[in-house]
Amino acid sequence: MRAQAIPRPALLATIFVFNFIEFLQSGMVVFASAATMGHVGASPEEYALATGLYAAVAVVAISQMSACVQRFGWRDFMLGSALVSALGAWTCAASTSLFGFAAGRVLMAAGGGVFMTAARMMVNFIPPSPARIIGIASFGAALSGGLALASLAAGTLVGAEAWSGIFLLLATLALLGGALAWRWLPNGADTLDASPSRFDLGDSLALGGAAFLLLYGLQRLVYDWHRERADVLALVGCGLLLAVLFYARHRRRPARFLRLEMLRSPRYRTGLLIFASCYTLLGMFNTVLPQLVQRVLGVPLQQAGELQAAGMALGIPVFAAMLLVVRKHPHATKFYVTGFLALAAFGWHFAHLDPAAQPWRSVAPWIGLFGTFVILAMATTALHSFTDFQHDNVLFSNAQQLKNMLGQVGTALGAGYGGVLLQDRGALHGERLAEQASVGGAVLLQQGSLLAGIDVFLLLAVTGVVGAVLLAVQRRFD
Repeated sequence: MRAQAIPRPALLATIFVFNFIEFLQSGMVVFASAATMGHVGASPEEYALATGLYAAVAVVAISQMSACVQRFGWRDFMLGSALVSALGAWTCAASTSLFGFAAGRVLMAAGGGVFMTAARMMVNFIPPSPARIIGIASFGAALSGGLALASLAAGTLVGAEAWSGIFLLLATLALLGGALAWRWLPNGADTLDASPSRFDLGDSLALGGAAFLLLYGLQRLVYDWHRERADVLALVGCGLLLAVLFYARHRRRPARFLRLEMLRSPRYRTGLLIFASCYTLLGMFNTVLPQLVQRVLGVPLQQAGELQAAGMALGIPVFAAMLLVVRKHPHATKFYVTGFLALAAFGWHFAHLDPAAQPWRSVAPWIGLFGTFVILAMATTALHSFTDFQHDNVLFSNAQQLKNMLGQVGTALGAGYGGVLLQDRGALHGERLAEQASVGGAVLLQQGSLLAGIDVFLLLAVTGVVGAVLLAVQRRFD
C-alpha cells in the first residue's frame, strides 16, 4: 500500500494513537514517580539513573528513525517498534526491583521513543495542501488529550493500588498502534525515500553516551553539589566531550543518519530553545504540582490527578481555537505572548495558594492556564520552526528528530530538578520554621511544602513574564 491509498480515518487514527501514547506515558510515569520508587524500592538518586537510561536510549532510537524507515519501510518499522515498546511496558508492570523496572524502561525507549516523531512524519502522508491541517489537528489532539488524561489515569490506578496498570495500559495502546501500522501503513519509505542514510555504531554510542552522562550528571549535580562535586562535574564534562566528538565525527559522514545542517537556520535554533524550555517546564509541572496539592491541600493522589486532568483539559478547546485563528492570522507573537502570560498567571496564583481553599475552585481552573501555555507555545513553535525544511522531507524528519531528542532530555531534567527543588526548599523552610516555632510534624511538613511551592511557582511566574517580553519583540516567526 502506498501512503496516498491510506483511508483518511485510518491515517488520522494511527497518527493520534502513536502521539497519544507518547504524551500519556510521559505524563503518567512522572506523575506516579513517587509510587514507582516505593514499588521498586528505589531512592531518588537511583530512580534518576533509570530516568537517564530511558532518555539516553530514546535519544539514540529517535536519531535512527529515518535510517530505519528507509531500510525496513513504515509498516515493519512501526510494527517492530510497537512490539518492543509493549514488551518493555509489560516488563515494567511485572517488575518488583529497580533492575527490572530500568530494563523495561530501556525497552520502552528503544521501541516507543520514536512514536511522537513518527506520528508527525505521518502527517506528511497527506500531500501539501490545506487538507494537511487535518493531520496536524489529529496530532495536536493527541498531545492535548494525552496531557489531560495522564494524571487522571495514573492517579486512579495508583489510588486503586493497581500501579502496574499504568504500564499494562501503555502496552495495550502500543499493541493497538502496532495493529494499525500493520494494517494501514505503507511497506515502503514513503516521504523518506531518498538515498538511504548509513548506520554508524561509533556515532550512535557517542550520542547515547553523551545524552546519558549529561542528563545523569546534571541530575546528580543537585544531589551531590556539596558532597561529590568533582565526580559529578567530571560526568558532565565527559558528556560534553562525547557530544562534541559526535558532532565533529558525524557532520563529516557522507550519508549520515542525522543531518545537522538544519542547525544553520536561526529560526530553527530559536525554536529548539523554546521547545527545550517548554519540555523542561512540563516535566517540572508534572512533578511539583501533584506533591504541592497533596501536601498543602491534603487531597489524596487520585483526587490530585482528577484536578490536574480537569485543568489540563482546557488545552483541547484552546488548540481548536488556535487552529481556527492561525489560518487567517498565522503570526506567532500573539500566541507566544498569550501563552507565556498564562504561565505567569499560573505561577503567580499557585505562589499565593491558600491551604484552606476549596480545591476544585482554587486549583483545577488555574491549571488550565498551564495547559494553555503548553499548547500555545509548543504548537506555535511547531508551526514556525520547520518552515525552512519543507522542501526536503528527510531534512524535515531529522529536524523533528533532533527536537524530540532534546525534548526527552528536557522532560527528564525538568522532572528531576522539580522534585529536588521542592525537596531542597522544603527542607530549608522546615528547618527555619522549626527554629522559630514549636509545631507538630504534620503542620511543619505542610508549611514547609507550601513555602517551597511558593519558591517554585514564583520562578515559573518570572519565567512567564520574561518569556512574554522576549517573544513579544522576536521577529523570526512573523
